[in-house]
Amino acid sequence: MRLLDRLYQYLELNTISAYAFEHACGLSNGYLGKQFKGKGSVGSAVLVKIKKHYPELNTQWLITGHGNMTNKSYAISNEFSSLNVEDGGNNIFQLQSALIDALKKQIIHLEQIVADKESIIYLLEKSSR
Repeated sequence: MRLLDRLYQYLELNTISAYAFEHACGLSNGYLGKQFKGKGSVGSAVLVKIKKHYPELNTQWLITGHGNMTNKSYAISNEFSSLNVEDGGNNIFQLQSALIDALKKQIIHLEQIVADKESIIYLLEKSSR
């Protein structure tokens, strides 16, 4: 799997359009599609832009495919950063809701990992027959 395949996987999982991604990173319209279709690669300058605008995306995973798709510590801390703990009783419900949302995202991520591993196992078994 190429870097661009992993990037599209991240975009799909987070329901981010290629256009929105390109716009956020300051890339030209159609950049990803051109790179993907032309079997191109993403340069270091573009990786720096991606890291700046999508800090939750694990660039090691993006480049190598190893590790987790997201930086979990960033994603979870970001979920809670907007909440003021000293607000009182109503904030507990906000914290619970934010925690539930973060856990739902984690479940989706883990399900994708399991599906990927099952696909790999299937392909390996099929090729060994």
